[in-house]
Amino acid sequence: MVTKSGIASMDATLPASAQALDVRILRSIPTPVADALVSRHCQRATEVTQAALKEVLAQHNVAGLEQRSSSMMSACRQEAAKDAWRNADSALSLLRKTGRPKVVLPCTGVNQLLGNALRGGALLEVCGLPGSGKTQFCLQLCAAVQIPCDPNVSLAEAVFIDTEGSFVPQRYLQVCEALLSERRPQLDPPAAAKQLEAVMRSLHVCRTYDATELYSTIKQLGSFIKGRRQVGAVVVDSIAFSFRHELMDNTAQRARVLAEVAATLRQLGADYDLPVVVTNHMTTRFGRDEQWLAPALGETWAHQASAQLRLEKMDAWQQPGLGRATLTKSVEKAPRSCAYRISQAGLRDDVAIPADSRGGLATGNWMS
Repeated sequence: MVTKSGIASMDATLPASAQALDVRILRSIPTPVADALVSRHCQRATEVTQAALKEVLAQHNVAGLEQRSSSMMSACRQEAAKDAWRNADSALSLLRKTGRPKVVLPCTGVNQLLGNALRGGALLEVCGLPGSGKTQFCLQLCAAVQIPCDPNVSLAEAVFIDTEGSFVPQRYLQVCEALLSERRPQLDPPAAAKQLEAVMRSLHVCRTYDATELYSTIKQLGSFIKGRRQVGAVVVDSIAFSFRHELMDNTAQRARVLAEVAATLRQLGADYDLPVVVTNHMTTRFGRDEQWLAPALGETWAHQASAQLRLEKMDAWQQPGLGRATLTKSVEKAPRSCAYRISQAGLRDDVAIPADSRGGLATGNWMS
């Protein structure tokens, strides 16, 4: 369509529902660009013009304005015209759908606790205080994805987005070496060393330093995975580090950016049938007469994950590395707990603390 001023805008022949779409919910328009368009009175999909896009992109110092604005305009048209019900699935077809093998952690208790929380398209949030084992869980997950239980299945790849600088390659080598010896005991030392090198080479680690870099990394992740179909998991450690102290002067914008990040991660998981795990910090909430610990980033973020796992450090000098995992949010299970231990080999079961018949711990209820 061409407006009265002769400027090309989105096709007004789109369905009325598509014409009314707010630009801030279009995946093809990044949140900062959408906010700038709204400030220029381009709030609906049909009000977006290529000239307005070029102006906004120039404001954000984007190179190749003509090409970028044209490709973004084209993507907007395709997204607005998309019929969501054309490819709708039935419950039976989803039930029969077969994807990649389920991720199996070398910790039976946590496996049973999570159930299908590590399915493709799911977003699992792992939260806890410092030292509770969030990064160790992520390392173990990546190793379990890369080294499947079935020795006939080839080694896979994984993506680890490190926002805190917590990824230590020597530690990941320990975890992978231990898991490889458990799942490939038949390998002789030269063959094991060769596979271990292949595993280490196939973990793609991206270090980000602020919210802008994290946002950009996640938005570009789709094209990266598209060329590497062996990627079996994506980890962001952590989502809170970049956002807890950035965009604080504009909480509405922060909420929209976080929602877009979560939507992008869920879409990647669904498109490529892989689990996505993000870690989060804990913060203190205050009531009228009480205070309690809760995951950071507020209520908007709290609704983004499809499952939430809370980790608690329980160790003492007699039992180092002992912790408790509690499934606090799930679409298929009630809250339950299990014990785990972090050793040199990684995340493992702790048989010293028995679980009760409801899946909680005999040592008490952490939720209280």
